[in-house]
Amino acid sequence: MSVLSYISAFRNVYKEIKIQRQYNQDFLVPYLNELETKYNGSFQPEQKRKIEKYYGLFITSFLCSSYKRLQSKTLTPEERKRATLFGILTPVGDDLFDIDKLDIESIRTITFAPESYAATTFSSHVAKEIQTYLLQHVPHKTIYLEASKNVLDIQVETMKQTNPAISKEALERITYTKGAASVIIYHQCLDDAADSQMQEVLFLIGSLYQLGNDIFDLYKDVRDNILTLVNTCGDFNALKQNFIERVRLQNNKIMALPYNEKNKKEFCIVMNTINARSMVALDQFIKLQKKKASKIDWWKMERKDMICDMEKPKNILKWFYYIWKLQMLPPTPEGE
Repeated sequence: MSVLSYISAFRNVYKEIKIQRQYNQDFLVPYLNELETKYNGSFQPEQKRKIEKYYGLFITSFLCSSYKRLQSKTLTPEERKRATLFGILTPVGDDLFDIDKLDIESIRTITFAPESYAATTFSSHVAKEIQTYLLQHVPHKTIYLEASKNVLDIQVETMKQTNPAISKEALERITYTKGAASVIIYHQCLDDAADSQMQEVLFLIGSLYQLGNDIFDLYKDVRDNILTLVNTCGDFNALKQNFIERVRLQNNKIMALPYNEKNKKEFCIVMNTINARSMVALDQFIKLQKKKASKIDWWKMERKDMICDMEKPKNILKWFYYIWKLQMLPPTPEGE
């Protein structure tokens, strides 16, 4: 794959981030302030940062714009607004479970019939308003509702991750499905809903991203006693190989999509920029496990052992190396 493909892919992402950052100044930040005034509440500082720097910036500019470029299109103003609003809804939805402690039926009502829910907390007011807007404006309401149901169902399933008896198979299913549901629903906010072939691609992308999220959230999950494939892993070499095979399958399915070859190659590069970060962290954990010569008990480790500092020059270089290496994986192992 030519260097020009990488340059073009990175340039497009950079341009989109600039556009979305300006959009956030013009729309997102004022809207967050408006919600706080309207409902006499406030977003937690950490939550607000996540919305402004990640859910409302990175996801929209990185994921949604990439979906559109794959089709030789660009995000419309309406699509950008819907995607940005869902970027608020994502962490607020977590608060309905974790802070408000709403029962499942209340959350189902907010999800499927928000206008009928009598909100009493700040988070529920915000979730009700945004979900009401989205249900009124998404082009494919039935498909969006199906995606919403999948997100809600797997969110309920994640409660099992505090059970010490949870199996590896259950952790895999929850991890991969949670990531997939989160990635797919952003596509279903757009004008062109993802068909079954695209959803297969998004399932693999999302599952890899969720595993990566657990890799970089290792300290937080250990602190909160949330079990993941990462903090229960007995063999990080095996986890890395499994990760690579899922990337390979993801690449294969992307390149099988019925779109322009150049667009597919660039989409593949952009999607693997996140997976490359995960590879850097996995190498760090492999090295630590080799030093320990046994399964790591993360609950007895120091915080520094659980953090992969991606700002270190050597890690930046490894990140770029893995962006190239993951993109160049052959379609099947050893040409089989």
